[in-house]
Amino acid sequence: MKLFQRIFATFCMVIICGIFVASFAFWVIQNRLSETHTQQARNMETALLANALVTFQTQGAQATRELLQRWQMPTAQNIYIITGSTGSDILNRSIPAGEIEHAYNFALKNPSSNQSLIYLDPYGEEYLFFIRNFDKPRIERLPTFMIPGLPIAPVWHEFIVFGGVLIIGLLLAYILASNISKPIRILEHGMNRLAAGELNARVSQQLDDRKDELSNLGIQFDKMAAQLQQLVEKERHLLHHVSHEMRSPLARMQAIVGLIQARPEKQAEYITRLENELTRMDDLVGELLTLSRLETANIPMEKEPLAIVPFMQQLIEDSQDVAAQNNDTLLLDTGSLKPTTKLEANESYLYRALDNVIRNAMKYSPQGSTIRVILHEDRRNIHIVIIDNGPGIKPEQLPHIFTAFYRADSSNNTSGTGLGLAITKHIAEQHHGKLIAENVQPNGLKMHFILPKLGKQKANKKGSHEPAESNRQAA
Repeated sequence: MKLFQRIFATFCMVIICGIFVASFAFWVIQNRLSETHTQQARNMETALLANALVTFQTQGAQATRELLQRWQMPTAQNIYIITGSTGSDILNRSIPAGEIEHAYNFALKNPSSNQSLIYLDPYGEEYLFFIRNFDKPRIERLPTFMIPGLPIAPVWHEFIVFGGVLIIGLLLAYILASNISKPIRILEHGMNRLAAGELNARVSQQLDDRKDELSNLGIQFDKMAAQLQQLVEKERHLLHHVSHEMRSPLARMQAIVGLIQARPEKQAEYITRLENELTRMDDLVGELLTLSRLETANIPMEKEPLAIVPFMQQLIEDSQDVAAQNNDTLLLDTGSLKPTTKLEANESYLYRALDNVIRNAMKYSPQGSTIRVILHEDRRNIHIVIIDNGPGIKPEQLPHIFTAFYRADSSNNTSGTGLGLAITKHIAEQHHGKLIAENVQPNGLKMHFILPKLGKQKANKKGSHEPAESNRQAA
C-alpha cells in the first residue's frame, strides 16, 4: 500500500471513529435529556393537578373547567377530572373507560397519591382527579432526535447531516494525506533521477513553500546531490588528466624503443632516456597514491609534537644546495618565535609540503633571487610565509592552482606532475590548517601556511620531537 493510501485510510478511520463516538455521546445526552424532561413534565402535571383540586374545592366545577380550558400547555392536557355520576370528563374529552377504571382503582389503593385521587364535594358527588398515563414511561412519548440542539425533524434529516459531515471529513482527509505525501513523492522522484545518473537533480525549490522539516530534508538532499556531483566531476577530471599525463611518457617510451631497434649503437643513451621516463611515471603514480590517501579523510594521519623553529632551520639547510645551483638565497626569519614553540604534525608530510613550496619558489624566480621564509605566531596559530620574486599568478587563476593537474599560464616550466600544490593543500588541511596563495607587489607570490599550535597540556604529555633526518629523506 502506498504512503498516500495509508495516510488517507488512517484519517478516514479517525474520522469514522470520531463520528461513532460523537453519535454515542449524543445518544447518552439524549437519554439523559429525555429522562430530565420526563421528570420535569411529571412534576408539572402533579402541580397542575393539585392546583385544579384547590380551584375545584374553593371555586367549584365551573371555575375549574374554565381553568383547564385556559391552560394551553401540552402537559395540562393530561389533567382529567371525571364526574362519578356520569363517568365523563368535565371538558367532555373522550377517554377509554379502562383508563378511568385503572386510575380509580389506583386512587383507592393509594389514598396518599398525588397523581390519582378521589374527591367528594359537599353534595356527596364523587370526582376522580388523575393524570393520564401517570404510571407509564414517558420517554417514548417525547420527541427524540440523534443530534441534540437540532430542530424537530424527520430522522432522515439527521442522516443527511451525518452524511455531510462524513463527506467533508473524507475531503479533508484527502487534502491532508495529499499535503503530507506530496513532498515525499517529490523526494522520491529526485532520488530516482539521482540514481539514474542525473547528478543535477534538485528538489528544494519545489518544497520551498512548506518551511517545515520536509523542506529542510529537501535542502539536505540538494546538498548531498551537489556534493556527489562535485565528487563525480572531480573524479572524471582526475581520470582525464591522469590518462593525458601518462600518455605522453608512454608515447616517448614507445619512440625510444623504436630508436633502440633502429640504432643499436646508441642503445646506452636511449636506455638512459627510457629510465628517465620510467622515473617520471613512477613519480606520477606515487604522487597520485599520495593524493588519494590525503583525500581519504577517514584515514587518520599520525602526528606528534614538533618544534617548528629547528624543523624549519633544518629544511632551509637541506634546500641550500638547490638554491646554490640557481644562485638563489634562502632567508629564514623566525622573528620572536621561541625554539620550543610546537605544533602537532606529521613531520614527513609537513616537510614534503613546505619543501615543495620552497622548490616552486626557486623554480619560478629569476636566478639570483632571494626567497624569504618568515615565521610568526598569534594566540592560536603558527604562520609560515614563503615569498618569492617570480612573475606571480593571474588573480583569476589563483583559486585553481591547488587543483590537481592545473597549471597556471605563468608556469612556462612544464616539468613536474601538476599534483604538488594539490598535495600540499591537502597536507595543510590534514593538519587542521590552511594554505593561502597571494600575489605580492610589484611581483612575486606569497604562500601562507596557517597551522594550529600545540596546546600546553598536550605538549607536556607528549613531549618534544626534534626533526628526524630519515623522515625528511623519505619525504
